Amino acid sequence: METKTNQIPTQTGGSFLINNIPESVFIESDFSEEQSMMVASAKEFVEQEVLPLADELEKKKDLSQTIALLQKAGDLGLLGLGVSENYGGIEVGFNTTLRVIEEMAKTTEFSPAIGVQTSIGIAPILLYGNERQKAQYIPDMVSGKSKGCYCLTEPDAGSDANSGKTKAVYNEAEKAYYLTGQKMWITNAGIADVFTVFAKIEDDENLSAFIVEKGFEGLTLGEEEDKMGIRASSTRQVFLNDVKVPEENLLGQRGEGFKMALNVLSTGRIKLGIGGLGVSKKAIDYAVEYAVNRKQFGQSISSFGAIQQKLAKMVVKTYALQAAAYRTGELIDQKEEEYLKSGMSMEEAKAKAVSAYGIECAIIKVFGTEAQDFVVDEGLQIFGGMGFSEEAPMARLYRDSRISRIFEGTNEINRMLIVDMLLKKAMNGELDLMNAATAVQKELTNIPSLTPNENTDTLEKATEVLDNLKKITLIVAGAAAQKLIMKLKDEQEILMNVADMLIQIYLLESVIVKTKRIKETLGEEASAVQIDICQLFMLDAVKEVKNSAEEALWSFSEGDELKMVQMALKRFTKVEAFNLKDVRRRVAQKLIEDGRYKF
Repeated sequence: METKTNQIPTQTGGSFLINNIPESVFIESDFSEEQSMMVASAKEFVEQEVLPLADELEKKKDLSQTIALLQKAGDLGLLGLGVSENYGGIEVGFNTTLRVIEEMAKTTEFSPAIGVQTSIGIAPILLYGNERQKAQYIPDMVSGKSKGCYCLTEPDAGSDANSGKTKAVYNEAEKAYYLTGQKMWITNAGIADVFTVFAKIEDDENLSAFIVEKGFEGLTLGEEEDKMGIRASSTRQVFLNDVKVPEENLLGQRGEGFKMALNVLSTGRIKLGIGGLGVSKKAIDYAVEYAVNRKQFGQSISSFGAIQQKLAKMVVKTYALQAAAYRTGELIDQKEEEYLKSGMSMEEAKAKAVSAYGIECAIIKVFGTEAQDFVVDEGLQIFGGMGFSEEAPMARLYRDSRISRIFEGTNEINRMLIVDMLLKKAMNGELDLMNAATAVQKELTNIPSLTPNENTDTLEKATEVLDNLKKITLIVAGAAAQKLIMKLKDEQEILMNVADMLIQIYLLESVIVKTKRIKETLGEEASAVQIDICQLFMLDAVKEVKNSAEEALWSFSEGDELKMVQMALKRFTKVEAFNLKDVRRRVAQKLIEDGRYKF
């Protein structure tokens, strides 16, 4: 059993907006030898078992191979990470699970199948099932003998999951529910033995969840969907026509399904984001290898400034994602330990720990999947015409990556969830946003110092910039809430603007603290490139926050109020100039020298 950290976090989810920058965050070098062995096992499985079958999985769509691979993954313990030993799992921390997922994500042909199995396949029963349900279903799912899927989405209920029309009618005499409805876009449906199905019992306002087995009469499947990407995975519609489900297969409590779905999806979201990290690293490795070997005008294209700029941008986003994802994983690990010490069961502690950082999980999902798409797109561009050919690896990565921004709630929905969850935490007293915003408003009445900042430390300058970005976010979000009041929840464009500001703040803070730790460990000279990366991401974050703030302000403010906040925006988004070209070239050169992503 993995040894967990003794640190207990003082911050709550979303508190990064109003708290001081943390002294430390988890970085990959913190993984123990035991954890590294698990990662090595996953890497070996991918290289020896999955990659040799990649082309067959993609072109033949042979689901028997997918089933066999899941069985082999189960034999290695890769399906049961974070699951109690009582059910055949391996009790490891959340960050260990994330690190393994990062490795598995590099095989985009197989990652959807194993991703669903280990996340939204197992999680509903593991986190919300009673002892009988867990004992009956989890061991076989952990071993790979039984496969699972998650049936939430319906033709008329995608992002608005709680509006689903699938009905469950209780039969008192038979002590059973009869389910009728239709589910669509169900990953793993074609190989699943266990279906977690969400339905409303009679006229209930909220969903309930049921465990439905493959052999239950009335359960049928549609044809395999013809998809743009992730072609090797099974995606089918699920039809329920008076499917008889024993009452003991009700999962959790009646009407608890919607809350269950949200919490399970938070787990899936951060795992999708970390999957984006694995794909991004793979795309960078492909791109730098091609750039070094491809000759044009008598020289390697990796020597061209335009190519180096692309490589540097790819590295910066990937480094930022890496910093924030493992920071979040450690926060979840620490919160789980806190709950365990209070007497909670392991499953309850896991569910509540992930839920506590639902904001951060949604941030990782949005940034991670968009970073993945950016990196893969730029990688394909570096390949040029060859990148568009299915003979090269980038075309498949490009097709397979696109779904991630839609999976587990579209990124647009996740952006609105970020703000919604933040405001709810403020309303219930978990976050004191009001006093923080008031303090910033008072600061605006002070005359800013005209004394130049003599601080020459790049990371300290970045920290000052971060503090200012937090201030402008509080100003804009506060002004929007004050002006629009109850109408704010309907102003989706403004909510997404605020979410984008929050995303950049969390990522920048993670990058700064990670880089400080690397500098303290390696020294300034050895960490020079990481400091360069931090500086580049800081500039990107300022641009993103400034643009999002302006868009939001122009959407609800005008006159003197607009002028005042625009002055604050100008004041709080100042960045000292540096040679952007040279910094990017240094980052690219380090990547070229290493031949792969090693930051």
